[in-house]
Amino acid sequence: MKASLTWMKDYVPVDTTKPAQELADVLTQAGIPVEDVINMDPGLKKIYTGKIVEITKHPDADKLQVCQVACIDDKTGEEITKQIVTAATNVAVGQIVPVAYHKSRLADGTEIKKGKLRGEASEGMFCSVAELGVPKDMVIPGEAEGIYILPEGTPIGMDIRDALMLNDTVYEFELTPNRADCFSMVGLSREFAVLTNQQNTEPTVTVEEKGNTIEGCVDIQIEDSELCQRFMARLVTNVKVGPSPLWLQNRLRNGGIRPINNVVDVTNYVMLELGQPMHAYDYDKVVGHQLTARPAKAGETITTLDGTDRELTEGMLVIADVNGPVGVAGVMGGLDSEVTDQTTSIILEAAVFKGASIRRTARALGMRSEASGRFERGINAEYTPVALDRAAQLLQELDSEVVLAKGVVDVYPVPATTGTVSFTVDAINAYLGTHIEASRMKEILTTLSFTWEEANGVVTAGVPSWRGDVTVMPDIAEEVARIYGYDNIPNRTPWANLNSGTMSEKKLLFKAIRNSLVDRGLSEVITFSFMHPDSLKKLMLPETDSRYQAVPIMNPITEDFPVMRTTLIPSILDVAARNIAQKNHDLWIFESGAVYQPKSLPITELPTENYRVTGLMMGKTNEVQWEEAQRDTDFYDVKGVLERMLADSRFEATIERSTEPYLHPGVSAQYVVGGTVIATFGELHPQVMKAYDLPGKAYIFDIDVSAVLNLPQGQLQYKEISKFPGTSRDLAIVAPKEITSQDIIRLIYQHGGEHLERAFIFDVYEGEHIEAGHRSLAYNLSFRSNEGTLTDEDIQPNIDEIIAALDEIGCKLR
Repeated sequence: MKASLTWMKDYVPVDTTKPAQELADVLTQAGIPVEDVINMDPGLKKIYTGKIVEITKHPDADKLQVCQVACIDDKTGEEITKQIVTAATNVAVGQIVPVAYHKSRLADGTEIKKGKLRGEASEGMFCSVAELGVPKDMVIPGEAEGIYILPEGTPIGMDIRDALMLNDTVYEFELTPNRADCFSMVGLSREFAVLTNQQNTEPTVTVEEKGNTIEGCVDIQIEDSELCQRFMARLVTNVKVGPSPLWLQNRLRNGGIRPINNVVDVTNYVMLELGQPMHAYDYDKVVGHQLTARPAKAGETITTLDGTDRELTEGMLVIADVNGPVGVAGVMGGLDSEVTDQTTSIILEAAVFKGASIRRTARALGMRSEASGRFERGINAEYTPVALDRAAQLLQELDSEVVLAKGVVDVYPVPATTGTVSFTVDAINAYLGTHIEASRMKEILTTLSFTWEEANGVVTAGVPSWRGDVTVMPDIAEEVARIYGYDNIPNRTPWANLNSGTMSEKKLLFKAIRNSLVDRGLSEVITFSFMHPDSLKKLMLPETDSRYQAVPIMNPITEDFPVMRTTLIPSILDVAARNIAQKNHDLWIFESGAVYQPKSLPITELPTENYRVTGLMMGKTNEVQWEEAQRDTDFYDVKGVLERMLADSRFEATIERSTEPYLHPGVSAQYVVGGTVIATFGELHPQVMKAYDLPGKAYIFDIDVSAVLNLPQGQLQYKEISKFPGTSRDLAIVAPKEITSQDIIRLIYQHGGEHLERAFIFDVYEGEHIEAGHRSLAYNLSFRSNEGTLTDEDIQPNIDEIIAALDEIGCKLR
């Protein structure tokens, strides 16, 4: 929001003799932050308005003209005539133009001096808007090229800075969205007045209705009162569309809006002044003379004022006539009903639209505007009729022949009500840490237009209609504090009964798992919490799988993510696919987060959130280095990562075959604790690899953190280190293939005795001399005692017991 201090003087006295930054600092301290203080003067010097009284051709140059210009002597104030030689083609006798005198300075710093052009004296030059420092996109179309022509009636001898309001100072505010009331000159004037101990005045609005009644001439309707709260219109006839007077153009420019024509400029002026966006329709182009605020229908399109064809979607709020949309409500009008030079009658429309709807529409169509920004923040419905009358008043003041129809069409199905907030003075002081007297609080709030009623120590403050952001006691406290002055609030150390912060078990476990994985060389990735159900088909999950039961999203960010995710695996595979596309083939990555399982569909209660950690490992395990060969990631790398994680978390888990469809059936496993599967891992199924365009082999793991949280965590146990040497035995076992190594190791530990320290497999053999359907598994068993050195006689009974137990399950000593 930009606010001209020259314009602000219409509503509240502004002391422009003081540095502009001082007032800007006061406003900023009071919660109305001034982002920038802009001096509109580009450094012009000795440029005044003059009137061309005669034009003759240059005797020695076909493209030059010699102009006699009526000017005012800048020293004596007397009227004089200056001769200006120009090549401009858009000048004519009677025009008022900016004249740069001898020793003048342009916006770019160029100094102009009198001289001769092809033998003819020239006492200066005419100026274009660029030479005056006015941006080309801030003037009426057509005025950007050639010499700038000022409106008829502009006095001669005016300093061009005064004529174009270039001697103005403009505040650019960075307002928070809740202060919708400050997106207007009148709204800001209230803050200026309060902070400078003055009283602001608002424009006196009166209209003269000389025309026929509006009834039967204009029809206004609202189809959805949720999207359109209030819809009003006036009919104005005998309109002559043309340029606005210079003062109006200047105010719009300094407010950041380009002048267009008198009708459009008036609607923009009222928007800047009162904060109510408006629109003018060519009455004769509105079919049926009917305007309806309604949601767009499927397949409807509109050509907006910028000449762009836009496709509307259901739910977008539009203004439509009998034939279809004539404007995108709150964003931009339609080209078909545009006010042009041929327009003679207009419908002035002002409305209050739902901010969230306007925000979604503007974002979807990619066309935010000054109007949409105000609707998004909220419009004061009580000011809508005032704004409509103000626009009509200005049109009448600009042209006395304009005729205003009697009456106004006002559709207001559910009138807004002003709110109240109850509080006590002690509660405000306790909240702020102050000792402000009740009388001072009352003075502050009443100055801000709040009402004050007190009974039994409880104050009920009536909130003004333009302060919809004030709803609870802390809002009142903020108003008191910012006007009282934040610098006047003493520094106090707050008292609080503090408890030491702790992390929940879930966060501690997540942290332990993440740290363990990062220590092993994996990098964490973060993706959306959404997915597409088709991604589960890529994982070859059967349709009966519970992971297909997903929570649908009412407003998905894209069509690619219509449901909440029930597994992290598709996300991690998408990340891998994007990396592969960027030639990054070596990936050790993981993601931690929640998956969402609905208790029933459609949703009647919050879904269950299960926490998981999923990782993917593929490519080389190391970079190319001197005397160090590269190695491909394999099954045992992912197994080692999980084993280390389980060891760090002190869980004792058994390993079993996994039956997950997305894993290779022969190269996959799962860790189980007490009958609960806590992690699955293995090589990704070749068909899944193909579905995601992943080359080579990839290994994936999926940890059920929620299941782990429900398990008792193992406790660290410390044992004395034996000072005696240990001994070991190797056992080669011929076992049926259906017997897993885990089964054999389990039996070894069960029957190995108290001195068995460790058992592990170190060789597997199939082939010659081994019976079909069998394989040879070799194990090393380590024994050690804390009481002395073990002999063969000490450990042989345990070896015999192990062999006997293995024999019972069909395993023989080789």
